[in-house]
Amino acid sequence: MKPDIECDGQACRISGATTFSYLDDLSKELLTRAGRQEDMKLDLQQLTDCDSAFAALMMACLQIKKQQNHSLALHNSPQKLLSLFEVYGLAESGLQID
Repeated sequence: MKPDIECDGQACRISGATTFSYLDDLSKELLTRAGRQEDMKLDLQQLTDCDSAFAALMMACLQIKKQQNHSLALHNSPQKLLSLFEVYGLAESGLQID
């Protein structure tokens, strides 16, 4: 299932599979949103799958936010994504994860 993103004034909710095969449109959307001068909050509760490509996308968004002195917060992160962050040494990257 291709990923979908819905945003309101508080956060963006991402649903579906965020794997390499499906990330093209989502990457463009998230990188555009990361370029805005505001903190970025993502709710990942409805993710059905993710892989290292999505972890890399999160790191790209985080780098943009750090350059702006803003934050990237991930809420309801699936265990698989948390494990990927741990494996790649990204757990201490500055992401706000709950």
